[in-house]
Amino acid sequence: MPGQRFRNTTQRAEVLDEVRRSQSHLTAGEIFERVRRRDPRIGYGTVYRTLHLLAEHGLVQELTFADQSSRYDGRVERHDHVHCLHCGVLLDVDVPVALIARHVAAEQSGFDVTSHHTVFAGVCPDCKSSGGQADGVRSGRGAREREVTRHSE
Repeated sequence: MPGQRFRNTTQRAEVLDEVRRSQSHLTAGEIFERVRRRDPRIGYGTVYRTLHLLAEHGLVQELTFADQSSRYDGRVERHDHVHCLHCGVLLDVDVPVALIARHVAAEQSGFDVTSHHTVFAGVCPDCKSSGGQADGVRSGRGAREREVTRHSE
């Protein structure tokens, strides 16, 4: 439950450190592989459960996509993302105008909206220039490498 404390183990700290250190939005499997290089005793289940616990406590952000693995973001302050429908690259964007959407949603629904997250979907410049079409989602290693490169520019 949010607000409740949890026991912070060495393995949990390693998982959190890996998510925060990454310049891209990693899957649980990618995080597992990276943490396992430092701690070969860690299990996939431990990483998976830890990621959900960290997200539940607001220490990481879990980004879910209907037909893909969740990705994890160490940047927990409010921000949005752009997602390439062709290669799967996922990048952070700061769109102040998106905050207006929160107020409109609250006004139209009567909800007390406490947060929101927007994902803009489309085709990235690399896929556009290579003639890629947004006819299917493909998230391979190349997409993640481009994501890291874009984050570090």
